[in-house]
Amino acid sequence: MKFIDYYKILGVEKNASENDIKKAYRKMARKYHPDLNPNDKEAETKFKQLNEANEVLSNPENRKKYDQYGENWENAEAYEQAKRQQSKYKQDPYYRQQSYNQEDFSDYFESMFGSGRQQRQSYRGQDLRAELQLNLMDIYKTHKRTLTINGKNIRITIPAGVTNGQSIKIKNHGGISLVMALMEI
Repeated sequence: MKFIDYYKILGVEKNASENDIKKAYRKMARKYHPDLNPNDKEAETKFKQLNEANEVLSNPENRKKYDQYGENWENAEAYEQAKRQQSKYKQDPYYRQQSYNQEDFSDYFESMFGSGRQQRQSYRGQDLRAELQLNLMDIYKTHKRTLTINGKNIRITIPAGVTNGQSIKIKNHGGISLVMALMEI
């Protein structure tokens, strides 16, 4: 999805006042209104973009989020919640933070369990815990990751909207459940 610059659509500067935004919207909306441009798909698209830009920039709260988070402004609340959650976990004296980026995450499991050439032991009922760091876009979109554990590739699905510190339990892999704490990077 391509980033849409609402300020550019309305033809105003980022520091424009609410009044300037309102004037620019009215002027552009008259120019591209579908009633004045029948059968003009380009004008219709432009008019929809103008409405969207005005809706965001004329609302002070939405404008602040847009200015701070850009194309991810609609997910700002979830991002802030994830930051608060991370802060909570960092203050917990029983929480031991370990950082693994996605490139070395499978190496982490391999170092714990070997590369699969060694004899495997399975402990039923025992959860293995690890931390997986996700970037902001990973948090907002359901996506799949492949991890290598005991020489096996395991494909996991990370759901959209996961929160910082949330655990995902992966069952039925040699009697061991993997519990991953998801951390925002």
